[in-house]
Amino acid sequence: MAVTGTQLRVDNLRGYAQGEIFLLNKAGEHLEAAVYNSTGFGPVPAGKFDAIDVQSLAADTGSDLAWKNPRRFWTMDAATVSLAGEPRELQGLMFNLMAKMQMPAGFDPGRDQSAMAYRPMQIGRVSKYEFLSGRPVFLLRSPEAITWVMQTFTDHIDHGLRESDLPDLAERLALPEGWQYKAVTLSQDLTITTSGVANIVPDHLANMYQGCVDGVNNFDPWD
Repeated sequence: MAVTGTQLRVDNLRGYAQGEIFLLNKAGEHLEAAVYNSTGFGPVPAGKFDAIDVQSLAADTGSDLAWKNPRRFWTMDAATVSLAGEPRELQGLMFNLMAKMQMPAGFDPGRDQSAMAYRPMQIGRVSKYEFLSGRPVFLLRSPEAITWVMQTFTDHIDHGLRESDLPDLAERLALPEGWQYKAVTLSQDLTITTSGVANIVPDHLANMYQGCVDGVNNFDPWD
């Protein structure tokens, strides 16, 4: 981990376990979220992360709600993220404030992100994700011919899912009509550079992908 000013850079991220907490406050009909992620403080232990109680956490932080994203594993090789605020200890674990966002309409804090499967959403983030040549990337393709690059996977729903299963993940996905999935071994480095808003989408197993839209990618890995 390296922190320069407000920028956090972490190398050797593939398979790195991370936990994420959303502190939510009502803003009219919407929920505004401060997104805290454990990346940068070492791989998060499953037991300690699972033990976080969101009801007491909301009360302790003065939030209307707290929501715990299932423990996830990064799929890129390195990432640089502009932090959105100061780090914070939440129930014994340290987290960086990675982003702020408005939660999508229909968000249900009683469910995980699989409830929003194949429904693109946006998150405020300044980041650079790096996927190195010779390494695999795992891709969705939407009916609009947009490529979505997996940024994290989780075994929260499919408890047997491992990184080694990702090349054949299509066999486990219930893809909507017009959606496709494939794994590609990169012939050049892929970078996804987000300067303010990231377009993201989950699959029905709650794995998360970032969209190659608005020029964030240096090339389209699907082609």
